[in-house]
Amino acid sequence: MKRRNVLGIAAGLTAGAVAGAPTRADAAVGEQLGNYAGHVTDARSVTVTSSTGQRLRITAYGNQIVRVRAIRSGETFFADTRYEMVVPANHAGMGGSLTVTDAGTSLTIVTGAADGIRIVLQKDPLRLEFYHRGTGTLLAKEDATRSITWGGTNNSVVTEAFVPPPADEHFIKAGHGLYGRSPRLDRTGDVVAHNYGIVRSDQAPAIVPLYLSTKGYGVFFNTTFDATFSFASGAGRDYAFAADDHATAGARPQMDYFLINGPEFAKLLDRYTQLTGRPRLPQLAIFGLHMSDKNFPDVSDQNWWRTKITAHRNAGFAFDHHVNDNRWRSGTGAWGGSWFEFSPVRWPDPAGYQAWAADNGVTMTLDYNRNNSNLMAGWVGGPPPGYSFKAADLTGVADSGSVPDWSNPATRTWVWNVFWSKALNPTLRYPGAGLWLDETDELGPIPYNADSAGGKKWSELRNAYFFYLHKGVGEEGWDPQTAGHIGTARRPWTWSRGASAGQQRYGHYWTGDIASTYDEMQQQIRGMQVGGLGGFPFSNIDGGGFHGAPGTGLISEAFYRNWPAAWSSLSPIWRPHSGASTSSQGAVASRWPLDQNAASQADFRKYSELRYTLLPYIYSLAHEAAATGMPMARAMVVDYQNRPNAYSHDLQYMWGPSLLVAPVISDGGATQNVWLPAWSTWYNFWADVKHAGTDAADLPYVTHTGEIILFVKAGAILPKYPYAQSTAFVNKRQLELEVWAGADGTFNLIEDDGVSESYRTAGATSVTALTWTDGATRATIRHPQGTYTGAPATRRYVVRVHGLTAPVGMRVNGGATLPAYTSEATAITSGGGTVWDTGRKILSVVTASIPVVTGGGVAATVEPSGAAFPAVTGGTVYQAERATLSGAVIDTRHPDYTGTGFVDFADTSGSGGYVQWTVNVPTAGTRTLTFRYANAGTANRPLSISVNGATVNSALAFNPTGGWATWATTSFTANLPAGSQIAVRATTTGANGANIDSLTIS
Repeated sequence: MKRRNVLGIAAGLTAGAVAGAPTRADAAVGEQLGNYAGHVTDARSVTVTSSTGQRLRITAYGNQIVRVRAIRSGETFFADTRYEMVVPANHAGMGGSLTVTDAGTSLTIVTGAADGIRIVLQKDPLRLEFYHRGTGTLLAKEDATRSITWGGTNNSVVTEAFVPPPADEHFIKAGHGLYGRSPRLDRTGDVVAHNYGIVRSDQAPAIVPLYLSTKGYGVFFNTTFDATFSFASGAGRDYAFAADDHATAGARPQMDYFLINGPEFAKLLDRYTQLTGRPRLPQLAIFGLHMSDKNFPDVSDQNWWRTKITAHRNAGFAFDHHVNDNRWRSGTGAWGGSWFEFSPVRWPDPAGYQAWAADNGVTMTLDYNRNNSNLMAGWVGGPPPGYSFKAADLTGVADSGSVPDWSNPATRTWVWNVFWSKALNPTLRYPGAGLWLDETDELGPIPYNADSAGGKKWSELRNAYFFYLHKGVGEEGWDPQTAGHIGTARRPWTWSRGASAGQQRYGHYWTGDIASTYDEMQQQIRGMQVGGLGGFPFSNIDGGGFHGAPGTGLISEAFYRNWPAAWSSLSPIWRPHSGASTSSQGAVASRWPLDQNAASQADFRKYSELRYTLLPYIYSLAHEAAATGMPMARAMVVDYQNRPNAYSHDLQYMWGPSLLVAPVISDGGATQNVWLPAWSTWYNFWADVKHAGTDAADLPYVTHTGEIILFVKAGAILPKYPYAQSTAFVNKRQLELEVWAGADGTFNLIEDDGVSESYRTAGATSVTALTWTDGATRATIRHPQGTYTGAPATRRYVVRVHGLTAPVGMRVNGGATLPAYTSEATAITSGGGTVWDTGRKILSVVTASIPVVTGGGVAATVEPSGAAFPAVTGGTVYQAERATLSGAVIDTRHPDYTGTGFVDFADTSGSGGYVQWTVNVPTAGTRTLTFRYANAGTANRPLSISVNGATVNSALAFNPTGGWATWATTSFTANLPAGSQIAVRATTTGANGANIDSLTIS
């Protein structure tokens, strides 16, 4: 089926213009708005009638948005509820006012704010001009030949055409086409159409009829008919957008758009998501690592999942979210022939699994495949009273007996009832924190003229198809506080393969079965950014691509390290996933890190620690996205709208306000150019090397396999938690701040319970203001405003200042100069202190635990004391989780360990399990060996200590400490030989050992 030129002759474009750059043709073709005949006003609107009966209506939506609608003579304006992309309550709820002045030959229309919108409506003929009211800047205008027109067969195309913009105006189209792909961010000169696909293989468009202009305005086209946008570039080209009903029977498209004033892009996004709905904030767990069982189609079941997750946790990897593909479902457990219900064969005890998952900080997504709908309980085929379309309209659709019509409320009720009764009803105690709504984008062969239960033709419904499904699962299914629904107790995480504008207030999307190539990776980097600019900040991409390399279905080691490990960890959702099968292609087909080689595992562990320690920063960005529409991964144009470089550098992005990310888009070893914006100092995150930003030239960066290019801006404050292997285990009693000197900085840390909707229904959040005053070398941490269930009662603060030339004595809250230690671990266990990293020039300040006072005030002021840096004391600390282990595993379930975890001896290791450290002893002699540990048992759990294989203490006591989160030390002295590879081993002897945090040698 060939795509039509939806700008059509009404816009005065030549045939075939959608595929290329359009040129002007006969502008008189088609019906245009005529001359002024009269107007009427109310508080918010002015409605103008032409001499031929056409009507133009302009309505204020607050002070910074105006809605423009136009209809032909004899037509009636569509009801506000026809398209639900705009939050229905906003049509009345956003208010606003217009003042209309008649100047004889024109009307001047202004919104209520001094910095709002001014519209000049010329009368003969009726032509619109939009201006920023405060500055007088022209935004867009029509002229005698360019205006609102109707054309095509039976007036099937409606177009708004503006005069070509100035040469310095650039356009960003929000959303993206199929498979999440975007060829570039700056679409100036392009004709862009992001619509539902037309053949089965067309997957995952983000259908957001919104664009942003560098002149500081945006246009949201309020239609679900196919839309096309032409962004002028050069003489003879058109600046226009149009909707096309493909000459179907029934309603014709109407011109209906919202012009949104900024001028900053951040304000445009805020106002757009106010209009269409704020993005739905997922649970905290969703910002941890997701893994699926897709690579294990023949072996995965509930026991496999427990074993797989446990093995990764034992090796020190983080894990949060378990993504089921097909095998959990009853029936075949394959893509086809299985339905939404736990399999009694592969999942005989879902309640038991959920109990284990809750104890181990694991959440789960359950997948639904559209193609199996007819196998699910209660399905009724056919049009109403059935849940589908006419059979005659589905002959070209695969699995045609299973095509839900989501515009039918009864269909939406049916699918929610299945989700509820088979999995989500809390009385079942089954796992299920998310829903993967798959195969919903394969209905392109439905003819445009097909009828839907909602009264629209498929030509008008198809671009809202995803929206109605998410409405059914979100607003109508999950959200009500009544029987048969979940309500506010848990936030949903729902995602489909494709998205419609406005869907973000219910759920999210992912970009489909994408290729595993660097070219694909580049398109996904851009797609992530333009998805975020369209109200979808939680971009969800198959990490590493789905299909693998042509011929093998596999990916290389370098590719794994650069995409699933590195870039995915610094994208909104970290979800490596592919279609390769380990049963036929071996373990390398897996995306799980333990199935990879040592180098890949090391990178994956590194990025696990980076992401999980940055969770307070990342989750604060997610809160900001849900509150304002600000993307988590911010295209450079958001922060640097007025810099030309921002429009050409679309393979890098800001990760929040402070981090600049440029994924490595080759195997490594090549030079990749990075733009570091002028008027800021930037630090290489990995090396703390400073670079002066400049707009005159890029920084040539020699890439390394597995090392994502990462810079941090001077003045940045990155809040962190100690590393934990699940978001459920994070220790909020210790808040760490990474600060980069060279400029002042601020950051607001936002926290909540991570699960419920109480953050928005009851204001149950805390906001902790963090400030860095560079001239004073001072960090100020305020007490939180607000609180929530589970908020810490006390907090230790660790402040690390990067970029100093030398250490200085530091104090907390005006106290005495803190002592200096060899390590942060010693400073923590000593109740506070300072540490100087000579190599990286990082000064760490550790405070004592400080009671949290809800309601504000200063919790800690960390600043120079005026004294010199003290003499350094303390031994050398060796973390247990970095040692060699046998019969022991890494764990993080109990807080207040130092480093990145502790070691737990397996229950079967009554004798012979060990932790072995490799230590450096510069000179031989007597040393004190101190072990930090926890023992919640009631008896001593002694360990035998050996040095280079010789026992030096056969039964060192590890007496009870009163709890697994209550840490103590035990020590003894021994003569150690000199050397850099001295082996110190602690071995169980007849009893299971205590949990071991570290060894200190002093």
